[in-house]
Formats: sequence, C-alpha cells, structure tokens
Amino acid sequence: MKIVESLFRIFHDEGEELYLVGGYVRDLLLGRASGDYDFATSALPDVTRNILECGGFKVIPIGMEFGTVSTFLQFGPEKIEIQITTYRCSESYRKGSRHPVVVFGKNLEEDLTRRDFTINAMAMNEEGTIIDPLGGRRDLEDGIIRTPLEPDLTFSEDPLRMLRAFRFACRLGFSLHPSILHAVRKLHSEIMNISRERWKLEMDLILTTPDGNSVADTLQGMKKSGILTDMIPQFAEVFALNGEGQGKAHSTDIWNHTLDVIRYLQSTDKCLRWAALLHDIGKPETRTIDDGGNPHFYRHEETGAFIATGTAEHFRFSKKERSCVTFLVRNHMRPVLYSTQWSDRAVRKIIRDSGEYLERLIGLASADIAAHSTHFSEDGSKRLRELRIRLDKMIPDSGERILPKELGQELLRMAGSDPVRIPEISVILSNLEELVHEGVLPAMASSSIYLDYIIEHPELRNQNC
Repeated sequence: MKIVESLFRIFHDEGEELYLVGGYVRDLLLGRASGDYDFATSALPDVTRNILECGGFKVIPIGMEFGTVSTFLQFGPEKIEIQITTYRCSESYRKGSRHPVVVFGKNLEEDLTRRDFTINAMAMNEEGTIIDPLGGRRDLEDGIIRTPLEPDLTFSEDPLRMLRAFRFACRLGFSLHPSILHAVRKLHSEIMNISRERWKLEMDLILTTPDGNSVADTLQGMKKSGILTDMIPQFAEVFALNGEGQGKAHSTDIWNHTLDVIRYLQSTDKCLRWAALLHDIGKPETRTIDDGGNPHFYRHEETGAFIATGTAEHFRFSKKERSCVTFLVRNHMRPVLYSTQWSDRAVRKIIRDSGEYLERLIGLASADIAAHSTHFSEDGSKRLRELRIRLDKMIPDSGERILPKELGQELLRMAGSDPVRIPEISVILSNLEELVHEGVLPAMASSSIYLDYIIEHPELRNQNC
C-alpha cells in the first residue's frame, strides 16, 4: 500500500514514530478485511497537522484537542478517512460527555497499555512487524476478551468499555475473561455516567451481529451483570418473572422467549432486532391471572409500544428509528393472531397500516411464532404462510392510487382547524378505498362522487365500517 508507506515515510523524515494500531492489526491477525486505519504517533497534534499538510494530505482538524488528527487516504477509487492520534497515557470521560479528557504519553507501550482490550492493544510498523507487549495475539488465538490492566481501572477510565467488552465478545464469538465479568458486576452502574449516544452505538453493534445465538447469549450475560437493567430499567420487571409461565402457547418465561425470538430472526436489520428485544417488555405491567390460574397479558403490545418509545428517546434514536421500533412493538401481535377468517379488507388494512414496515412486521411475527410452544408454533407458522400468500397477491396492487389526490385535500379543507375531525379523514379514505376494491365505487372518479357518497353514508367515519 504505497499511500500508507508514504504516510510512514513523512513522519519518519520528521523524526516522529508512527504505527498502525488497534482494529486493523486485530483484523489482520484474524484474517479479516479491515478499513479501520488508525495510527498512533509520538508527534503532538500540531506537529501531526504540519507533517500531513507538508506531505500534501488534507487535514481534518476536528478532534485535535483530544489528540486526534484526521485525513484521507485514497485506496484506488475509494477514499477512506483515517485518524492519527498522539500517544496517550490516560483517557477518561466526564459524566454524560462524549469527549475524553486526555493526557498525552511518551511512548508506544504506554499508549497500548491504556487501551481497552489486549486484542486492540497491538501495533504494526511500516515493515509489518507486530508489536504485542500485552499478549493480544495469544488472546485472539484463545478467543478471550481481556483488559491490558486490571479491569476495574480500565473500566473506571471509561465505563463504556464494559459495554464494548460485550460487543467484542458478541461479534467475534469470544468469551469474556472472568475478571471482566467480576468487574462489570461490581461497576455496572457506572454506565449511567456515559452519554446515551455512546450507549446506542454499542447496542446497535451488539444487536446487529449476524449470529442471533451470539446476540442472545450476550444479552443474557448483560442481564446477569446488571448493565442491561441500568440502561433499560423496565427489564427489571421482566426479570422478576423469571421462571413464570406465560400460558399454554408458551414453553418459557418472558425473557427466555425474547431471547428465542432474537435467535429465530432471519434478519440483522437494526430496527427489527431492537423491536425483537422490546416486543414483550409490556407484559409484566399487563399480567393478570384468571380463576383457573392462567396468566394473560391483554393489550401488552400497547404498553410495550409506550415503553419502546421511551427507550428509543432514552437512547437518542433518530425519529425514523423510533417510529419503526414503536410501530413493530405495537403491531407485532396482528400477524401472530391471523386467522383464515380474515376478510380481504382486513388483509389490505394490514398492508396499508404497515406501509414500509410490512416485511419487518412479518419477519418479527415469524420469529415470535417460532419461539412459542411446539403446538402453537406449528399452527401459527401454517397460518402465517397463508397470510403471506394473501399478502403477495394483494401487494402488487396496493401501491396504485385509486382515489384522486385532491379528495384528501378537499376533506382537509372541509375539516378546517377542527382537531376532532382531522383524524376522521384517514378513516374515511381507508373505507372509501375498500369500497373501490369491492366494486361499490369506481376508481379515480371525480372527487364530487366520493364527497356525495360520504354525505349519504356518515358511517364511513367509523373505523370498523
């Protein structure tokens, strides 16, 4: 890589050390492709900036106060941003901050020692020689996540490292060293001092790990450590029902059912994985026991959607992510409870209501059904396959406009500023669309035809017309 060689050369020409560090070296030893080009240098940030600019590299000065200078390397048609960071001897985070308090170090080994895990505490020089003073290569071979220093010290500097430990174990299929597990159980509440944006980044990486079994095992470890309840307190009520049955349709308790749903998911979609984690979180609050001693969770999806919305806000989800997760949690029971008695209108309604979330909703329902008891799972899977066939027949026509656009605009004008009447419009339009499908009304006719029909049939304002 000539571009990397030139980077090494311009630093050495100025008498400064430069090493590839962290993820690139780890992935190289694992035989994995990596675009994670991070460098460590003896040069202070201003010196690094001068070296890069004199060498013809464009400098991105953001982060210089924390010791990091960024630039771009051109790899064929691809341009990759890389970071060059001055040696550090310590790094810590103020409560709720995303930015570290950094003390610069004097040499490479000092810098490697203060890194999060031994597998990330290796370096490589321009000749390809691996510098590994802390046994990272051995830990890669053994499949173990271990800290360079005592875990208490490593995690105290940056409590997010506890979550990162679970993330690396999950994505690499490694085990956590017992000392890490012990430290997390002791320090887990320190995660509350970390910004929510940093939480979400790590949780996204955990939940989107391709191996669903690894995700489920990792979440179980996070439960046992206490860190999962710190971040999502409502899980405390789920965990309190450990071993409690959910009725004949289930063979496990709420939490183990949740883990099974994650195992059965056929997608790594971020929204879908979050929804799987949260889909039954409303059950404890809605749990009732009938006279026969059977548990019920009526409308748990509504309570769960409320909790999911709060969790999404807590983790600083984007508006789009929050809408997706909340929709899936609120509606996850609809395909699960599908019956052959559903009318075509009911099937079209789930298509309209779901919109872009339909495939995710069916995917979640499929995993949910698979995680039920054997009898329910077999019957539910059969019913879901029938729903899928009916959906496939109707979906090609679902995107075609069958009512004129100006009709909705006219209804909005007629509603004016009355907040009570505005929600009626979507109900009216939905009912009109169904009447078009049934052949009662023509498609794409004049708005006046539909308006006259609405006046003659006030029941169109009812949801279940």
